[in-house]
Amino acid sequence: MASSLFRRSLALLAAAVLVAAAVFAFVGVGVMGSAYADASSSALLQAAKAVAATFPVAALSDPAEAERICAATGTSSGFRLTLILPDGKVLADSEASPATMENHSGRPEVAKALAGVAALSRRTSATVGDDLLYAAAPIFLAGGAAAKTVGVLRLALREPSLRRALAPSLWAFVAAALVFAAAALAAAAAFSRMTARPLASLARAARAYGSGEAASATAGARAVRSDDPEEMRVLASTLDSMAAEIGNRVSAARKQSRELEAILDAMTEAVLALDSSLRVTIANPAAAALFGLDGDPAGRSLLEATRSSELQSVAADSLAAGERRSREIALFLPTERWFQAFAAPLGAPAEGPGGLVIVLNDITELRRLERVRRDFVANVSHELRTPVQLVKGFAESLLEGALRDSEQAPRFLGIIERNAARMETLIADLLSLASLERDGNDWLRLERAAIGPVLMGAREAILPKAEARGTKVLVESEAGLSAKVDAGLLEQALVNLIDNAVKYSPPASVVSVVARSEDDCLAIEVKDQGIGIPARDLPRVFERFYRVDKARSRELGGTGLGLAIVRHVAMAHGGSVSVESWEGEGSTFRMRIPLG
Repeated sequence: MASSLFRRSLALLAAAVLVAAAVFAFVGVGVMGSAYADASSSALLQAAKAVAATFPVAALSDPAEAERICAATGTSSGFRLTLILPDGKVLADSEASPATMENHSGRPEVAKALAGVAALSRRTSATVGDDLLYAAAPIFLAGGAAAKTVGVLRLALREPSLRRALAPSLWAFVAAALVFAAAALAAAAAFSRMTARPLASLARAARAYGSGEAASATAGARAVRSDDPEEMRVLASTLDSMAAEIGNRVSAARKQSRELEAILDAMTEAVLALDSSLRVTIANPAAAALFGLDGDPAGRSLLEATRSSELQSVAADSLAAGERRSREIALFLPTERWFQAFAAPLGAPAEGPGGLVIVLNDITELRRLERVRRDFVANVSHELRTPVQLVKGFAESLLEGALRDSEQAPRFLGIIERNAARMETLIADLLSLASLERDGNDWLRLERAAIGPVLMGAREAILPKAEARGTKVLVESEAGLSAKVDAGLLEQALVNLIDNAVKYSPPASVVSVVARSEDDCLAIEVKDQGIGIPARDLPRVFERFYRVDKARSRELGGTGLGLAIVRHVAMAHGGSVSVESWEGEGSTFRMRIPLG
């Protein structure tokens, strides 16, 4: 860039110098040539007058003398002399024979001279064939302006030319011109370099600033010298100031970009930034994971990226209105999930649509919990309504006289007792669930305990009910198996599992309970030979109050909370519970708890 600027300025200045020199030479030579021609003409006219004034009149009557005088004067002066008589006949000529020359009375200068006035004329000579300048002066018989003209003396000179006059010194003139041109070009080069050097240095400094290579914000000041023009130093200082300001702004923008990127990456909500055409410009990791966006999603349409017409509608509505919009939408990814979608335009309303930002807040769990809460309230109300009505009805019957009926009173009291016990069991299970759902596990009493005695304790609690149905409960545990557990809670969970196995198994069947270690976990299986669980009910058997066979469950005294308690006990220990079942072939419940 620097050399280009230097070459261009040098070429421009050199061209200007050469053009100026050419114009000066053309105009100067023309003016000088014209002045030279005028001076030569005036001198020739004066010479013609002087020679005519001193020419001997007697020679006009002696052709030989006249010829001699013309030849001698022409040789000494360098002029061509011609003597012309009043009738226009040529008497003598210094370069031609008068006999061959035509009458000259019609020549303009001769006609004027015969009239007594000296005159000049320019034309091509018919005799010698050159362009000549003629000066004709009258020869008077006696002195005075009124004297009689007895002849004309004409001097002829080749047309005055400055070029011909300077021809002997042409090479000296060319050399001087070349020296002048070289000096002018040297001056132009020096001026161009003086101008281009600081500009080139400033250009390199600007390029360094633009590419981020400058080590400090003083590259411009270092690019100029103290002897450079003041304008260059001001420009360098301004460049440094601008570079420093731009650097500060770039640093601030990068910092804000990193902060924004960190915020977007840390957000669990899906965030999409769109342009005015609803095409994705930014998608945070949560959004990319939610919609399965591989690679850079920039440039995709919102509908293509999310495959949701509802989300497209929310975005289009917000962009058209220029206002924030919010709506609950359902997405199938692949299962149904619910989101609260917030769409807000980017930029001020007066600036027009500049894009859109969409934030998706997952409310699937809130919806599930809301459904669980509604179901829980409905189920508790339903479970309590029947025993409460029975207790109230039979109590009223006793108060109205049935108490004195020796046959009915005991039966009514038994019904009241059974329903009171049912409500007591239900409340106890609800309290157990409430305890298990408390935040944190500080309330757990985790101690290293042998698993065999825990299994036997659960078996002993269910043994009377099992014996009444003729069901065998077999317990098997690895020798020396122990784990860090809350033994009371674990036994309660096992009681619920074994109780369900006994209740839903046919009489004289076998329920097996097996405990072993698997992959640093305590694995406990409770397997029965009961009625099994339909496949459609398997995902929900651990929900509170969920019953596969509602009528039989109530008939057997179940509250619908046993398996929910088992799940919460396993979760409180950092474990899990699962079930495998085939309708009519029995069920196998598995608990896995870290050995600790």
